[in-house]
Amino acid sequence: MNPFNYEKLEIARLLRQRTQKDVVKDVGISQSTLSKAEHGLLELSDDMMQKLSQYYDMPIEFFSEMYEVPPAGYLYYRRKLTITNKIIDSFVAKVQIFKAIIDSLMQSVELPDYTLDNYRPSEDLSPKEIAQKIRFSLKVFHGPVPNLSILLENNGIVIVRFDFGTEKIDGVSAITNENRKVMFINSQMPDDRIRFSMAHELGHIVMHIANPPKSSEEAEREADEFATEFLMPEFEIRPMLEDLTIPTLATLKRRWRVSMHALVRRAKDLGGINSQQYRNIQIYFSKKGYTKTEPIQLPIEQPTILKETLRLYKDELGYSDQDLMSIMHINKNDFIEWFAPQPKIIRLQPIFNKRI
Repeated sequence: MNPFNYEKLEIARLLRQRTQKDVVKDVGISQSTLSKAEHGLLELSDDMMQKLSQYYDMPIEFFSEMYEVPPAGYLYYRRKLTITNKIIDSFVAKVQIFKAIIDSLMQSVELPDYTLDNYRPSEDLSPKEIAQKIRFSLKVFHGPVPNLSILLENNGIVIVRFDFGTEKIDGVSAITNENRKVMFINSQMPDDRIRFSMAHELGHIVMHIANPPKSSEEAEREADEFATEFLMPEFEIRPMLEDLTIPTLATLKRRWRVSMHALVRRAKDLGGINSQQYRNIQIYFSKKGYTKTEPIQLPIEQPTILKETLRLYKDELGYSDQDLMSIMHINKNDFIEWFAPQPKIIRLQPIFNKRI
């Protein structure tokens, strides 16, 4: 009998959004046996593992990979409360698989060292002040942050963009078994929200992975405060956020590379506009459809480490797609979906010369 990592039975099941009852019905295994196997309390026959491998569309080698599966509690992610547990569990399972893939692929690649310090938010050190320190560490002394994907990857953070299977999770920050810092960003998200999500996840990486917060709500609030100051530092942007018009917002969006929604919220928080002006702008955005798609397309900041790593394996090391599937321990359908994404078409809204 071959040795199997039975914890990965649960990862495969959750990835495919199957319940134990689904598996019992479709595969012909008792729920008691499946449950005990998923918890490592019972070994299954080679024949049953082959059946489950086919059912989950995962190669049998996936279940032979003996790395320790990290607990999902190491993940920090932005999500909306209406998302179902089934979708969350599937997403977390996919992230865990991707972390193992990254560790496998990066064995042949020399990555930049992770350079950033960890900070614990406190009464004496706010997320805003931590953001200022990180800007200084990244040598962004004034003005907008340049290409954030390249900046973070050059400082040892692997960025992965893929379809999360839902629009209700924006991003995830995590650490792999080989201590690599990884940021996952939802490719379904509008491009003008991506930089804020990356900055938000950077906040989790420097503040929370080494220093777990008291609650997820506190972690999210601190990461938002960090991202806001990191991308739109108060001392520079405050004078620009008074007497806002839509054309002014469009100009600021191009300069600071953040959404108009983020700029309007920043203006409200810094006192550049009052609550009534803020409501008026939100109503205007809603009428124009800007709540879903804003005007002004920002430059797309594509991460390069994973793409260049796959190119290295193919062009310089002579790996085929089948070879890559073998070292990733995934089948063809997942390989195509995860590593050959289709381009996204965005229809932009027109901008109007209107004062709010």
